Amino acid sequence: MSELNNPGCVLIVGANTGVPGCTFAPEKFVGAILVPRNFIIADADIPSIISKLQELTLASKANRIYPVFRFEEISDNSEEPSIATLGYGSKQVTKEGKYDWTFRIIQGGLCYQNKLRAFNKSNMKVLFIDAEDVIYGTRVSGGLAGLSLDFFYASPFKANDASNSAIFNVRFALSKPREFNEDVAFVKADQDVEEAVKGVIDIELVQLAVAANSVTVGLRTACDKVNLFDSLSAPIADGNLWLVTKNGAPVTITGVSENAGLKGWNVLFTGTGEHVITLVSPEELAAVEVGGAPENGFEAGTLKVTMP
Repeated sequence: MSELNNPGCVLIVGANTGVPGCTFAPEKFVGAILVPRNFIIADADIPSIISKLQELTLASKANRIYPVFRFEEISDNSEEPSIATLGYGSKQVTKEGKYDWTFRIIQGGLCYQNKLRAFNKSNMKVLFIDAEDVIYGTRVSGGLAGLSLDFFYASPFKANDASNSAIFNVRFALSKPREFNEDVAFVKADQDVEEAVKGVIDIELVQLAVAANSVTVGLRTACDKVNLFDSLSAPIADGNLWLVTKNGAPVTITGVSENAGLKGWNVLFTGTGEHVITLVSPEELAAVEVGGAPENGFEAGTLKVTMP
């Protein structure tokens, strides 16, 4: 069971000099989770923190969290403390330096980096995850919160120079050193955080055919264009999972069926002119085992079709 600020050490006899018998220090950071500013894991949810994080990956945009994995190297740009020399020669620390870390990501490539770049001007906080599956945030009244950021920045990629493959970096500039020191909160997870807490994958809707009162729609992943028909053909053939609107007003769906020949789904409704088609939320899809923990959730874009 996970517990706040318990490093999971065993008792070491003789640790009676004031120094802890078990030395706990963060391992190398392998990932992070961008979280809303109002994010808190309540004390009551700490024992089941993985389940809570999985739930929040599928939440509405205002409450959703965004895992960022996997870090392969770090460049430490952190500031040194500012030290003033007084008139009589003594010195004092006037300002603590801030943490500023840049991590390199290998997996995901340019499309994934562009997804991360959408957060460059966002006002979010962050959790870090180390190689021992310890989750780090800061202690607040009632639970664990994210660490404050001056900024998050996913860089434009650096070109392959024949010695190095293309480089994709993300930078986290933390604003409050105390949050990661005196006020640190950490939880040793009981499973692999990277494998258990995965972000949502964007999927595209593609028009495959259209006829009176019927449009055949394909689904594919937005980044790598993988057709999802073979893996989702049966569960997605459910009218309750589709949404159709015209001029913002909902349109009644009269049926959805598989179309194996076109590798899509026939969506039936009555209407002419431009309509917008999409799927229900990631949370609703996961409820019928279309995506969701421990695998990635799915979020659909929209498709505009002109019905004859």
